[in-house]
Amino acid sequence: MVKDSMEIMDQGACSGTAAVPIHYYDVDRMQERIIESCQGDLTVICNVLADYADMLDEFLQTDRERLGFCGALQYERMRDRCRKITADLQEKTGYDRAAAIEKCRKRAGRKPKADAGIGEDALVLSARRRAGAQQPAAENKKTE
Repeated sequence: MVKDSMEIMDQGACSGTAAVPIHYYDVDRMQERIIESCQGDLTVICNVLADYADMLDEFLQTDRERLGFCGALQYERMRDRCRKITADLQEKTGYDRAAAIEKCRKRAGRKPKADAGIGEDALVLSARRRAGAQQPAAENKKTE
């Protein structure tokens, strides 16, 4: 999940000259505001929100009891809102995250699998890698 987003981000760098105005209404100040961004930044936002929604979903599956009813509802609401914003940005910008991930996989020569690491946080993968590296070191000490 996170790795796919990083690969997509590397391919779609945003140049400062491609900035376009984004209009929004600031409710606190009761006025229209404008910020400048570019399509690459919006793509990053889509990917980050999609990754965050997936992480919330995974967290809800593993720790729902610990959160309690209200906590779980808040996380579900946040997850659903992230997915709604992602879908809205993809529709308005013409970006297709699923197609971009598939394109990255083809470029990397990977075949899509049902459990190809999607949904795993980079921190989890790093911890597994580190734990795997520590096991051979422990075995070497035993043989000495």
